[in-house]
Amino acid sequence: MKALLYNELYKLFKKPRTYISPAVIAVIIVLINMGMYLEGTSILDFLLATLRQTFFLEGNLINGYLITFLCLSTLWVHIPILIVIVTADLVSNEFEIGAIRHMLTRPIKRSSLMAAKLIAALVYVTAFMAFLGLFAYVVSTALFAAGDVIVLYEGIQIIPAAAFLPRFLATLAYATFAMMAFAALSIYVSTATKNTLVAILISLGILIISTLLQTFSLGIFESWKPFLFTYHMTQWQLFFYTDVPWADIWVSAGFLAAFTALFTWLAFAKFNTLNITE
Repeated sequence: MKALLYNELYKLFKKPRTYISPAVIAVIIVLINMGMYLEGTSILDFLLATLRQTFFLEGNLINGYLITFLCLSTLWVHIPILIVIVTADLVSNEFEIGAIRHMLTRPIKRSSLMAAKLIAALVYVTAFMAFLGLFAYVVSTALFAAGDVIVLYEGIQIIPAAAFLPRFLATLAYATFAMMAFAALSIYVSTATKNTLVAILISLGILIISTLLQTFSLGIFESWKPFLFTYHMTQWQLFFYTDVPWADIWVSAGFLAAFTALFTWLAFAKFNTLNITE
């Protein structure tokens, strides 16, 4: 198992496409910081115009912590897209080039091979999210000073500067967990279709449909939300409430755990029954 995992990690981090997603994220974060550095005051004045009519706001509203938070908020839709480009390729690419047939001519258990691929996906997702958080934090705090963060979620949430970093780290941990749920889905689809492009399109299609249902869930359709994985993925926002609703976070974490377990099991089951000679 150790040798299989090492082999999967070697293949994963040897591919150029593995580094495309972090590079794209880095460019976007730099652009966000440049935009806020040049036009941040005007943008913030526009966004807070209504709020200033009711409250007196003073202090350093544009700060490194706010920009770090904005980077995560802005990129939330893009993160799953960039991750699935890599994770959906872990299984299907080896079907396309015939590597699976070659590997399974050796005394290798299919379950061990799939486990190695899933662990490799977990390592990649964790590394990707760690890079995202660290790069956003370092660049933003290098250009802007620290300060309190004003968040407009269901009213006004004010996060003191001293409380920002622990909440941001908790957000990254939750986000990593959520992205692994999406990675498990993409790996199952990749195993079932044996085609990287189709796996990416199906995974992104599910993401888009779930997002649309979440966005337009009005009236009687509000009951859809608890069954949409994108709803639970975006619950990272709860860490930036003045009083963190831990009960809601644990419910969403439980849903994501069940979602991950389901598609992990489906991936194992599908892989164990596939006709490798096809």
